[in-house]
Amino acid sequence: MVKKSLRVEGMTCAMCAKTIEKTFEQMDDIKAEAIVSANKVIMTYDEQKYSLEGIAKTIKSLGYMPVLKDNLEDNKKIRNQMKIELIVSIVLSIPLLWAMFSHIQWTSFIQSPSLFTNGYFQLTVAGLIQFGIGRRFYKGAYVSIKKKSLGMDILVVLGTTSAYLYSLYLLIQHEITMSSMHPVYYFEVSALIITMVLIGNFIEHIAKEKTEDALVDLINLGAKEARVIRDGNEEMIDIEEVIVKDHVVVLANEKIPVDGKIISGQTHIDESMITGESMPVYKKANDFAVGGTINLQERIVIEATNLGEDALLSQIIASVEEASARKIPIQRTADRIASLFVPFVVAVAFLNFIVHFFLVGDGFTTSFTTTVAILVISCPCALGLATPTSILVGNGLAAKHQILYKGGEFFEIANKITAVAFDKTGTITKGSFEVTDYIGDLSYLDMIYSIERESTHPISKAVVLYAEEKNANLLPIKQFEVLQGKGLRAMIDGKKVLIGSAKIIDDFEIEIQEYQDIYNQLLEEAKTVNFLIVDCKIVAMYALRDEIKETSKETIAELKRRGITTYLVTGDNKGVAERIAFEVGIDHICCEVLPTEKAEIVEEIQKQNHLVAFVGDGINDAPALKQADIGIAMGGGTDIAIHSSDLTLMNSDLRLVIEAIDLSKATLTNIYQNFLWAFSYNLVAIPLAATGHLSMALAGAAMAFSSIMVVLNALRLKRFQFRYTKGEQR
Repeated sequence: MVKKSLRVEGMTCAMCAKTIEKTFEQMDDIKAEAIVSANKVIMTYDEQKYSLEGIAKTIKSLGYMPVLKDNLEDNKKIRNQMKIELIVSIVLSIPLLWAMFSHIQWTSFIQSPSLFTNGYFQLTVAGLIQFGIGRRFYKGAYVSIKKKSLGMDILVVLGTTSAYLYSLYLLIQHEITMSSMHPVYYFEVSALIITMVLIGNFIEHIAKEKTEDALVDLINLGAKEARVIRDGNEEMIDIEEVIVKDHVVVLANEKIPVDGKIISGQTHIDESMITGESMPVYKKANDFAVGGTINLQERIVIEATNLGEDALLSQIIASVEEASARKIPIQRTADRIASLFVPFVVAVAFLNFIVHFFLVGDGFTTSFTTTVAILVISCPCALGLATPTSILVGNGLAAKHQILYKGGEFFEIANKITAVAFDKTGTITKGSFEVTDYIGDLSYLDMIYSIERESTHPISKAVVLYAEEKNANLLPIKQFEVLQGKGLRAMIDGKKVLIGSAKIIDDFEIEIQEYQDIYNQLLEEAKTVNFLIVDCKIVAMYALRDEIKETSKETIAELKRRGITTYLVTGDNKGVAERIAFEVGIDHICCEVLPTEKAEIVEEIQKQNHLVAFVGDGINDAPALKQADIGIAMGGGTDIAIHSSDLTLMNSDLRLVIEAIDLSKATLTNIYQNFLWAFSYNLVAIPLAATGHLSMALAGAAMAFSSIMVVLNALRLKRFQFRYTKGEQR
């Protein structure tokens, strides 16, 4: 059995997913899991019985559009097509909307141009929307009827088609009778319904695109070419042509193209994309290098070992995709309700016609018009707008406070979060080194400053910044040398000067007894310590640390006050992790973990009946962000983390996590209020329409009014007050 993902366009709701999954349930040795939020279907099947091409044909027969070769250009075309159709639909609906208000009694002061009220004009314009732009709804309704899974497309088609055909009937009748009474048409009803649903669909499509960007960006992290040694010569070849045991040359500041063992050279490598740690790692012969990381200093030669699916980056990509497949999206509340609402409304409308025509004897016109009124007034415009309008307003308000949501899932489950797991570097901490302690005479700071200026190492940069703040002086140096993995060496005023870690102490047998106690204390505080050695004697030392953010402790305390369990999940060592967790008050620690293991840890927390949010900023956090019920990315982090998340915080203030949760709760409450209005309105309007107390004109107006009420209620969200960051993020 193999598992492969297939992009599928045209899935708009939970009923679409159900249609696809039910189709493959009837077949042996194959299973489909439709992920509407990502426009993907994850197929698990026996390659001996099925092919991806055959599966695509089956899905296409259901009325959906499988894409075997997914690419950014196709995505752009699809989005542009949706945007064009939406704009055209809005433009064409405007004159019809104006005409609708002109024939309502309390808006009779509006003087519509005669062209707008002309029957043939309305027939043509509404027809373009109904059968051109709205053709997708007919296709969706056909498939849903065929598979016995009624969706909202059914009501859209029944309501709009009935209004359109009835208006056409009135137009023909008027032409035949040549009556002096100008009929009231309802072409605008069909046009407006389709336009409003298209708006909701377009918003949904934008949210879906965000879930796909992560995999695309992860793939782009890998090198496209590699410099290999063939027959004694170096040549650039396509990355796919590299084979195991090829010798790959990587120059300074180049991306390492493949996983492999270093066989020549030594350097510092930036592995932050994998580990999330800002500190470059010293690598020498026989050490392992990871494809996609950056060689910072010297030329190295790597023997390729892991290629293709075996490469670590490929495993991270697979982990992200698998997490997407396992994470069943929370279905839209509207879709869940529609599964019962649609057949109920259709049944009521049909029963209404039977009662009026056969039992009461009202005749065809009355029976038909009351039935159409039910379909028109019940059409799910307000229901369809209930979620996207609230989310749009909530998103707009959040954006002003540097919070970016993706889709509606966060709004639905944020109030149920019971555990929050945090990455360390760049999330709980600032993600950059700062000098915290200096021990020794300040005059020696000139030596440190002069030597550290010659290095591009992150520690050196932090020390230089500190020395400049202390007004250190620049001294002439000679014989500068980098001691790989240990420190720096130079001559100043004829003196031999060394700067470095405890490894230098060991290598040069320097006496440390005078500084031993304070050195041990700094290590306990999870700090990096360097020594200044002049003529084989320690004269000064300084410590650096990736400092904890000012808002971390407050955020953790507030989460715990709400009964939410907190976790620290980091690739750093146990000592540092325990110290950081103790200082900010985090409950549980998971340290020295690999990127793929972070997702596994999140899954283990979920198995403890927790609804988990994960907060991170590195590429190494992408699988965990996807696995979590809610993924929260720090905006200062990598694009991969941001695209893999459900929520992005655009600055480093962790209190935005609390604000985002509170705003999501307010937004969800607003959505429920919209649904309450939509159904309360239907409970009142449907009986009125069925008994003939609500004309077609009023039915159309009521339908439009219900949508306006939903929008007005959504705008109330702008009154939401931010408690913790008020005035700071505007």
